[in-house]
Amino acid sequence: MSWESIASKDLLSIPQSHNLSATHLLASPDGSRYMLENSNDLCFSRIAGYGSMPDADDGSRSLWVRTGLLSHSSQTNTVISCFWACQRSLRQYISRRKIERGLRLYEQHNQTAAVRTWKSALKTTCRGEDCFRLLGYLYQAHMDWGKYRDAIEFGHQQLGISEELDSPNMRAETYLNLCRAHASLGGLERALAYARHSLYNESGTKSRSGLVHLTVARVYLEMGGFSRALEGLQGAHKIATTIGDPSLELQVYVALSELFGRLQDSDKSATYASKAYDLSRSLQLGDLNSCHHRAALLRMAASLRRQGELGDAHDYCLEATRLSLISGDQATYTRSIRIMGDIYRKKMDIDRAFRQYEQAMGTSATLGDRMAQMEAMDGAARCLENLRLQGKICNCRPLEFNTRLLEVASSIGAKLLVRKIRSRLALIYRALGDEDQCNTHLRLASQTDAALGLNCGACGEVFGLQPASLEALPCSHILHARCAHEIMRRRDKGAPTRSCPACNKLLNSRMNISTKDNAELGFANFVGVEDVHTINDSALLLTSNESPKAVYRSNLSLASLSMRASSMTIDSVQNATSSV
Repeated sequence: MSWESIASKDLLSIPQSHNLSATHLLASPDGSRYMLENSNDLCFSRIAGYGSMPDADDGSRSLWVRTGLLSHSSQTNTVISCFWACQRSLRQYISRRKIERGLRLYEQHNQTAAVRTWKSALKTTCRGEDCFRLLGYLYQAHMDWGKYRDAIEFGHQQLGISEELDSPNMRAETYLNLCRAHASLGGLERALAYARHSLYNESGTKSRSGLVHLTVARVYLEMGGFSRALEGLQGAHKIATTIGDPSLELQVYVALSELFGRLQDSDKSATYASKAYDLSRSLQLGDLNSCHHRAALLRMAASLRRQGELGDAHDYCLEATRLSLISGDQATYTRSIRIMGDIYRKKMDIDRAFRQYEQAMGTSATLGDRMAQMEAMDGAARCLENLRLQGKICNCRPLEFNTRLLEVASSIGAKLLVRKIRSRLALIYRALGDEDQCNTHLRLASQTDAALGLNCGACGEVFGLQPASLEALPCSHILHARCAHEIMRRRDKGAPTRSCPACNKLLNSRMNISTKDNAELGFANFVGVEDVHTINDSALLLTSNESPKAVYRSNLSLASLSMRASSMTIDSVQNATSSV
């Protein structure tokens, strides 16, 4: 048969199903034609059995034209769309199953496997909302571990997704996450800036607003702004009771315990620590291994240590250390060994206390946790001061160490700690005979007192530097307890109403502000939204008719019995940083 006779044949009369040669039905062995990376583009042509694509070249296009296959382009697009939709649905289904599996693993204390599962799901997730949710889980896991820098990286990825989707709620949550992480790392000013952005993008989510109040209160607590910290805690407590959030309420009690502990009111500090501990046990937020339960244990240990209950404080601290080692919570572990150092220092076991502080400083430096590092350095400086006063060491090492600690505290902005360090340096310089440096540090310490605002509005005396009973008014001003009670007993004829001596806010007989409720509690003054002059009348603070000691001893015996069963020792070699 000649080529001309073949060309004269009417091949178009052959049915379409037999019109393609076998080579068109097979994939080309030439990898350059169908790259492996573009295998998804090839899958439809293989499924349909049509061979080359219409836009491949002129020859193949003419074949498609002659066979009339271009008339089926609409059907082709429909099949391709269906295929890709099915593939996306399958990927989303698999990703969601991985997310749920990661949550189950995290609840079962297998945090490493949970994070690995979430990272695997993140690679296959297509929807931006699911990616944002996954990044939020990863952020919280690394925050629980104390890996704040990694948490910040996940927060920045969340911020990119929230900008792409243009979601104010996502932006508010992302800025809150960045605020919490930077506050933990000691970037207090940056944390306040992120809190502003979170509030600006807030769209009515009360739980997130409560966390913003709480985080800002913690920042001001570190900076020495105790009245502003109290405002934020009051706002967070109101939101927690309004929406019924026990987790937020527990965190408020922990922060209140820390606030009064720093002001050296050990009774109120122990009371709020007991409330947080009882709440974590009764509600079982997740389980006894939750980060909130560990925080409550540490506050109980710190409060009891201040009251001299060293045995019970040791048991609480030991339990917090054990749970932090189980869960891999390096931040709680660092603070637990620092508090254990405080307990040993209270027992005058200076050598063991100093070893605990050194271990805490090393772990916090590895994590980049400047707040924990500063607290551990302060404990070590107190140990050196005790040794100096006992005449066991000279003045050189305490002087050098306190000078370095002063630089760290000043860079962070911890004003109360700066005041204490300057007082120690003044004593050291006086022992060295340098009166000029001594007077300089005493003068700077007195200036810090004015910046801290630690003067009682009623009597004008300084509080917070020596152990004393304090009372906080609903307007967030703190007075001596005796001064506050004297104001409440005042019966002046010309002044039937009572008022705060610092801000002249009206008080009723129950120490509440006689104005309307305000959910923002003056927090808008901080962010510059509006000038708020009314203060919430929900009094979460203690009044004089409460007995603080009766509260925190309620579960103490049971907890001590269960903790003494643990055979772990805090200063063993197995509890080194590498074991976390």
